[in-house]
Amino acid sequence: MTTSSLVGNMADSMRIPTLSASVERIRAVLSTPDVAMPAVVAAFLTDPPLAAKVLKIANSAHYGLRSSTTSLQTAISVLGLRTLSMIVLRAGILTAYSETPDREDFSLEELWKHSILTAHASESLARYCRTRKTDMSPQDYYTCGLLHDIGKIVLYDNLGEQYVEAARQAHNHGTSLEAEEIKQLGMSHADAGAMAALLWKLPQPIPAIIRGHHRPSAAVGLVDVVSIVACADEIAHVVASQPLGDPEELAAGIKTHPGGLKDADLVRSISEAITSWNKLEL
Repeated sequence: MTTSSLVGNMADSMRIPTLSASVERIRAVLSTPDVAMPAVVAAFLTDPPLAAKVLKIANSAHYGLRSSTTSLQTAISVLGLRTLSMIVLRAGILTAYSETPDREDFSLEELWKHSILTAHASESLARYCRTRKTDMSPQDYYTCGLLHDIGKIVLYDNLGEQYVEAARQAHNHGTSLEAEEIKQLGMSHADAGAMAALLWKLPQPIPAIIRGHHRPSAAVGLVDVVSIVACADEIAHVVASQPLGDPEELAAGIKTHPGGLKDADLVRSISEAITSWNKLEL
């Protein structure tokens, strides 16, 4: 069977790992309407590594606690349910692909770093744009940014060298990766990522945003929101390639401009991304 034939059938046979029972249990608790604090604390206590992650993030400089805390309840109160949900989702996906081998010409670590930076930039841009056409919060945009390229991992996990070769050809020929994926594999990473988001029961429009992040103008009814993630993706790429660059100069190279975003706020988002890049942790 040729590669194109193989991947042409993958919509029905794609191997996308489910999240662990522990992660799914905590996500269920967090999504319960009017969930009580004791129930949230109890859920995290069933997964010590996740509880430790929550404490570490709550004690980071970003949340401005006057003194560090070892209380899980305090940490949960500081972070809030939306941020907790993102922490759980990110940890679950990292764990699901923890056995996927890294390689010199396809670095999962670099891909995750790019995704996390895109998530930060998506959240930042969403705050500045203040779009009124959706009830998505800035934290929801963070989730979209975090998962926008998850399809690359899905395709790599399923196809290995075949996927790496498609990425290599796109680089060598100067063509877009999405076009090369469709040409050689019959499916883009945006399509694969949207499928994963649906499997993990992420609500719309998150899967649609993942599917459209390379072509925001084609996302009917979602152009404004998809443009934010597309712009964040560009910011993450330019910051990673020029982490000491001048934000105003880098802004001149950004092609996607979300509606309602002022030039000064684009520069501010790039500056914030540079700071985030220098502090980035997996």
